[in-house]
Amino acid sequence: MKFLNILILTVPLTFFATEDIYEEGDSFKSTKSRSVVLYEYKTDASRVNIALQFAFNAEEFIEYAAVDSRDIYKIRRGDTFVLTESFKDGDIFQVTLTSKKTNNEKYFILSKDLKDNSLTQLEIGT
Repeated sequence: MKFLNILILTVPLTFFATEDIYEEGDSFKSTKSRSVVLYEYKTDASRVNIALQFAFNAEEFIEYAAVDSRDIYKIRRGDTFVLTESFKDGDIFQVTLTSKKTNNEKYFILSKDLKDNSLTQLEIGT
């Protein structure tokens, strides 16, 4: 009976626990405004990623992972971008904005932000 209970609890986890793997060449489109942030500098994205990984408390997070608002771009509805390069074992990606709504084309995004519901994956790179 214990075996059956364990089996009932673990089987759904194995079927529904999928890990999304993103690669260079994948393209995404935003369906909502200002839900995902792109970082202008890789060091800013890296610092935020480290702060999220080590789960700092709120005060330490604000002190360590503070990013100047002039160095971020909040994705707008209809913006499309392509992943061009991967850093830190796929934790950070360099992206190229294909919609010309800003002067910069190259930004950086955290891989956890790619899982946001407001982004739809258009093409899977090879």
